[in-house]
Amino acid sequence: MRRLRWLLLVAPISFLGVLTGGVLVHSYPALTPVVEASYDNTLDLDTVRSLENLRQLREQLIGQIAQQPQVLLSSSNGAGSSSSQLTQKLQAVEIRIQIEEMSKERLDEAIALANDARSLERRLDPEESTEAAEGSVYQRWDEAVALLLGIPRESLVYDQALEELEDYQARLAIAAYRYDTARSSFLEEIAEESGYGSDVRITVCSSQRECRRYQGDVEPASPASLIKVPIAIALMQKVEEDGIDISEIISISRSNYTEDAAKIWVGAEYPLRQVNYQMLAYSSNIATNELIDYVGMDYINQVMRDRGYRTTRVNTKLIGESIAPSNGITGVPNSITTDELTDMMVGIYNQEHPGDDVILESLVNQYDWDLGYSTVRQPAIWVGEKTGQNSKMLGATMGVTLNGTIYVITLTIDYTANEPAYRAVMRSIVDHLIANDGF
Repeated sequence: MRRLRWLLLVAPISFLGVLTGGVLVHSYPALTPVVEASYDNTLDLDTVRSLENLRQLREQLIGQIAQQPQVLLSSSNGAGSSSSQLTQKLQAVEIRIQIEEMSKERLDEAIALANDARSLERRLDPEESTEAAEGSVYQRWDEAVALLLGIPRESLVYDQALEELEDYQARLAIAAYRYDTARSSFLEEIAEESGYGSDVRITVCSSQRECRRYQGDVEPASPASLIKVPIAIALMQKVEEDGIDISEIISISRSNYTEDAAKIWVGAEYPLRQVNYQMLAYSSNIATNELIDYVGMDYINQVMRDRGYRTTRVNTKLIGESIAPSNGITGVPNSITTDELTDMMVGIYNQEHPGDDVILESLVNQYDWDLGYSTVRQPAIWVGEKTGQNSKMLGATMGVTLNGTIYVITLTIDYTANEPAYRAVMRSIVDHLIANDGF
């Protein structure tokens, strides 16, 4: 039955991943005049440094054409007169002027929007900022970025636009985060109603990465087994980069022993794929510790940095009830946030990287259904989760589909083992999504 569920779910998820990847890319080819190839070798623009230069060149060509006799094309070899060659040059210049005028207009408008956004930001009170105010800032940065992306590479202002774009995109990311957070008051209400208040961290994101959050950038007291998701991500990247067969047999070192409920034994050999499966689906600490050795902490953390995650780090191996592995216990805790973990999960459901399908298979076959799965009701459909629990934190990151859109919900509560209370919070989040057809 679980295999059937997997087959029914993965196909639409894969297709949605393709769609969501497509909508994130701006494209303006239909709006930009194209210089025809036949004109390129008739026009030397090496000396052109400005739009004014182009306009002067246009006037010169118009004058030269006016002084030339009009001669028909030769029927013998297709060669044109000097007048027709000048006309071709004039056409190329006219097209280039259109490109430059359009590009300058876009650049000027983008700069004006950016200045307006900065002005609004300066007037915002971080303690009293409203959804409308944050939305105005976000809209201006979003429009400014879109305008810069529409400037063609051949334009004279392209390099300037590229410099502005780097700054604008960084500011857009900040504005988007603040705007999403400003629209997240329902999560704060859910956290307060739970009685756990500031011990709660929540991030909810759609597959298009529109998010809502409550303390999503604040580390929980411990990542517990949720740290296994970034380990799996780094493993899949290593497999891809090094050309490793996921069926490669590896030996489980006795040095990685700790208490474990999974079906994996030290001293035995297993395919790499099965070790990863045991880590995620059955939350095996032994498998996790073996994969930390296999991939390397430095490699795992470099993958996290390369993907833009500033908090998530694997610093130590995992311990069961009382027995610690004989190596890799550093005393430095692992770290994660619900914001970063949710973004990782969105990437997995969108299948943005090689090996995401392998991770997804394990998430769909998660053995522990007590925290997330049991809180989902129709029309929402559960599509996998990873749970985590120790003496410091109770948490899960879960995928659900609702009306064709995937949502990832990550919820942690510090210093509790109260699973019924946890489920009540998760259920409130799911019910809100259902009642509002999303956010």
